[in-house]
Amino acid sequence: MAGVFFFGCNMDPSGTKEIEWPHAVIGRCFSRHTRDYAELSATPDQFKAFTEAVGEMQKTQPNYSAADLAEIQVPVAIVQSEHDEFIKPEHAAYLAESIPGAELIQLPGVSHFAPLQRPAQFNEVVLTFLARVLP
Repeated sequence: MAGVFFFGCNMDPSGTKEIEWPHAVIGRCFSRHTRDYAELSATPDQFKAFTEAVGEMQKTQPNYSAADLAEIQVPVAIVQSEHDEFIKPEHAAYLAESIPGAELIQLPGVSHFAPLQRPAQFNEVVLTFLARVLP
């Protein structure tokens, strides 16, 4: 096995949800992200520019075709949170169906920010997947 591919976002912009602002959960998480970025980044005063660039990327990239997805030859877990604010559930299911051997893992009771909300739950899913696919 050449490696492990852990898929964590969307194939193309059609898989994203429209977000109504203000959004309580996203606001709280972005508040934490702002603090973490200021503390950890080499460019602590550029969080706004960073989030704008990520937002633009999410609107346009990646843009994989079904044929591209069918070419993936490593183990893949599509992890979808029950209350994901960004990615449509049907899009996560489509990815899991389009990538050979991929599995769809549902995370109950959490949002897109599961690693922050319930790190033990998220880490257990990742570690279980890795234990199953790594020698």
